[in-house]
Amino acid sequence: MAEQEKNTPAEKKQADKPAKVKKPSIFARMGKWFHELKGECKKIVWPTRKQTVNNTVVVLATCVIIGVFIWVLDAVFQLGISALVG
Repeated sequence: MAEQEKNTPAEKKQADKPAKVKKPSIFARMGKWFHELKGECKKIVWPTRKQTVNNTVVVLATCVIIGVFIWVLDAVFQLGISALVG
């Protein structure tokens, strides 16, 4: 008990703090990053050929539909502007 009374408040604070952990070197961190990257790449699931073709068709069809929609709107607005001006 005599030892506890000798500790100053500053010494008590120092005792409560955990020891500083040294940061690993840049090369160790890079090695760990590449190791984790390799593990994540193994988890990748690539789509099948059928899924890829299906997704491509959907994207192309959507582009055509939106293109036609914009073309029709452009024609309608052009007629409206021509009626207002002329």
